[in-house]
Amino acid sequence: MPHDPINSGYARALLEMAQAESVTARVEEELFRLRELLKANPALLEFLKDPNVKHEGKRKALGDLFQGRVHPLVLNMLLTLSDQDRAGRVLNVIEEFSGAAMAATHNVSGEVTTAIPLDAATLQRLAAELSRVTGKSVQLFQKVDPAILGGAIITVGEQIIDGSLRRKLNQIKERLAQ
Repeated sequence: MPHDPINSGYARALLEMAQAESVTARVEEELFRLRELLKANPALLEFLKDPNVKHEGKRKALGDLFQGRVHPLVLNMLLTLSDQDRAGRVLNVIEEFSGAAMAATHNVSGEVTTAIPLDAATLQRLAAELSRVTGKSVQLFQKVDPAILGGAIITVGEQIIDGSLRRKLNQIKERLAQ
């Protein structure tokens, strides 16, 4: 994604407010979940971008969806982007925020995708092992995707480790087809 000063401005402002309130990790996790929600429900993003929907309607819908479910900073970011007809930038702002938060804390975020949810202890052990291997503090977010059947797909920075049962079955299928 090319650097866009508008996106990074929103992201920096959000990061500074999150740091001031000592809620950076929470905001980062909620933005991760929001990104996944918007990717899974593109109609929601289209609604927010729709110029035919009045600002008041968008504000009410965002309040109904997110009030009390996300930190007020996250909701305010959504409202601000919507009010300024920049809701189409929300995914880019989230990416910019993630990068800025990692740079500010010398952390790297990672994602583990499993077929079933992992318990907190297992997630913590996995994050600790990834931190040991990478030499960086890894903040791990969990995503559940039953389609991988079993195993896990781990993404840390630009590295992807695909240990999913789906991938292994596809490899066997390819070998048998030869």
